[in-house]
Amino acid sequence: MKNWEPHFSAMSRTCARKLVCGVAVLLAACSTKPAGPAFDPKLARSLDEMATTAAVAKTGAKVCRQTEIGIAERDWLRGVVTEVARDMIVVRIEQAGRFPQSLNGTTVARGAVVRDSAAAWTPCRF
Repeated sequence: MKNWEPHFSAMSRTCARKLVCGVAVLLAACSTKPAGPAFDPKLARSLDEMATTAAVAKTGAKVCRQTEIGIAERDWLRGVVTEVARDMIVVRIEQAGRFPQSLNGTTVARGAVVRDSAAAWTPCRF
């Protein structure tokens, strides 16, 4: 050893290393967030339904709805909201799609008026 180096025993150097490692582990543990669910599907679905309802539940809003025809075909209904009542909307159909169909017991045709859940429709431009 040189004169300027402090004189530590091997035992005290080992204790110092353990102390430094322990402090480092404690500091690392304090800086991380506790484990928790990164994604809550129920919350996401609820927020999506609220946002969709808020967007389409306005008189005069242009809305679209995708419907299933058979097992593989899809068709789009397009209309304008004429009345809003809580989570239900009344839609006047502007474009009835390519295939004949009915919605909630009403035959869908141009000019038909259907009452349906606001969450089933999306805002659109046509």
